[in-house]
Amino acid sequence: MVDLYFGPRRFAADLVIFDKDGTLIDFVALWAGKTAAAVEALAAAPRGTAALRADLYAQLGYDPDTPRFDRHSPVLTAPVGKLHALAAGVLYRHGWGWLDAELQVEQHFAPALDGEFDPAMVRATADLPTLFGDLRAAGVQIAVVTSDDHAPTVTALQWLGIAQHVAWVIGADDPHPHKPAPDALWAVCDAVGVAPQAAVMVGDSTTDLLMAQRAGIGLRVGVRSGLMDAATLAPLAHVVLGSVGEICVGAPAAPPLPS
Repeated sequence: MVDLYFGPRRFAADLVIFDKDGTLIDFVALWAGKTAAAVEALAAAPRGTAALRADLYAQLGYDPDTPRFDRHSPVLTAPVGKLHALAAGVLYRHGWGWLDAELQVEQHFAPALDGEFDPAMVRATADLPTLFGDLRAAGVQIAVVTSDDHAPTVTALQWLGIAQHVAWVIGADDPHPHKPAPDALWAVCDAVGVAPQAAVMVGDSTTDLLMAQRAGIGLRVGVRSGLMDAATLAPLAHVVLGSVGEICVGAPAAPPLPS
């Protein structure tokens, strides 16, 4: 085990598991554009109305005029398949039959939400290559468990320059129950041969932290780089940091003495 420092909290770990969006990358930079594109495409489809547009944004917890996500928006934590179902539910309430609603979502909403994205949308929350390189040099294994799908997650890790450091990735379309079920964390620990008690989970949402609590993960670390504040994260976290940039291998450097 290696002594890691999560802000002031020391923990001997063999494995650090990270959430992706809001934890490793700027959530709004990626998902604001994708959410707006998906809603606008569906609202512009035949029979779309201004009222439908407004209800889709409300259902997804996003205000395009601010622009701001509600801190409990389903886009923060729900897998993309559930977002499709939420959009279809809005269409159903606006008079579409359910099968037609699903078809409209598949044709107009899903391609924008799930489609290709630009590297400029993937903005790191800290110096990830240095952090991940330091962890691996110290013998600590790294995994990512996310509510995004597997393939775009791997692509984002490659763009961030850290994919080579990550031993295991589990996305929403992998065969595990979704967060906050603990199964994905158990699968990661089993795959890399580390007991949950010797692992750390780092995430920006209560869903991440509840998943870690249910899995018996040794240290639960909340980060405020997403949309939830310290007061929201603290009840489920052992420690809350500003970002993953506050994680250190070995003791953090002491501040210089005043002259």
